[in-house]
Amino acid sequence: MSVALAACGGGSDEVTSSTTAPTTVETTSAPTTVAPTTAAPTTPAPTSAPPTTAPPTTAPPATAPPTTAPPTTASPSTAPPTTAPPSPPVENPATFFATTDLGLVEVDVATGDVVTTIDDFFSGDGLFRGYLRLTPDRSTLYFAEGYEDSWYACESSVGSIGSIEVASGAIEQIGIGTAPELSPDGASLIHIDSETCLPDPEQPDLWVLTPYDRAVVRDLATGEEVEFVTATPPDAYDAATSVRWADMHDDGSVFVQLGSGDVHRIPAGETGAIQDFPVVFTTDASPWELVGDRLVATIFGAEGSSDLMSIDVTTGDATLLASAEVYMAVGVGDAGQLIAVADSEITVQPDVDLTIIDFPPDGYYYDLDW
Repeated sequence: MSVALAACGGGSDEVTSSTTAPTTVETTSAPTTVAPTTAAPTTPAPTSAPPTTAPPTTAPPATAPPTTAPPTTASPSTAPPTTAPPSPPVENPATFFATTDLGLVEVDVATGDVVTTIDDFFSGDGLFRGYLRLTPDRSTLYFAEGYEDSWYACESSVGSIGSIEVASGAIEQIGIGTAPELSPDGASLIHIDSETCLPDPEQPDLWVLTPYDRAVVRDLATGEEVEFVTATPPDAYDAATSVRWADMHDDGSVFVQLGSGDVHRIPAGETGAIQDFPVVFTTDASPWELVGDRLVATIFGAEGSSDLMSIDVTTGDATLLASAEVYMAVGVGDAGQLIAVADSEITVQPDVDLTIIDFPPDGYYYDLDW
């Protein structure tokens, strides 16, 4: 995905910081009172036996007294008011991770101070790393890796995925591919990959094209992988059948976006070609992360603008969250908390909780997560 490794562009203009406080709605159900139930008095109708021919006796007639049941009145049952306690506000992490001119750093959200520099991260010549994804326990960051002049060879053109331990800075190479995402439980790594390698029409004797043609789900404990391949191999990076992004839902289903913008949903445990499964919605937005039934994504304008969107994956309905006239890097927390940075003012929509951070005094944030 092109957004994963794109540089934000140089600059040190002051950024207007605007953070909208989270809105907590308290819902109180009205008390439920059961009305008292009073049964009407029951009086049996008098029973008259027909006259008989037997002579009357001296005993007085036996007349049963009327039986009138006293009214039965149920005690009123008043249930105590059921007031659901308000959901506690989701707390934002105290720090975020970012790639900067200094390398990979952890930064205090409140002060903007660098807590620690985890790794130089760009120490190799022609090496580019980004697309940070933090594990739920905040112990490890996964990233995509690209290379300068990568178009000369098929494998380097595809890119690779690695991980780095936050505490030690130890780096591990995971495999070939790009655009890593983590399942909600952190047990699986989802990314895109390619086995398509074509001569570049511009320089067929020198350069290659490797449009992404599959989504891969990797079990991080066992290394076992499941692949979902596009039905028609793409012949260009922007081909309708190319694979742009993949991620996993809470229920284990896998969402895959193709070059056409179609997003397919593959149920947990199913296998087959991507197009074998239904299209749930279509969007040209570039995804950041899937959180529950919400996809956080950005529509990038032709002039470099950024519109941050929230897309309902069940309906495809999109809601604008924030906008900037330039590239806006976005991080998404496990509970959907949003953090963003841009080299210009970010306009946030009403009632949207978005933490906006400033660039460091003499640097730049290229990619971030928290």
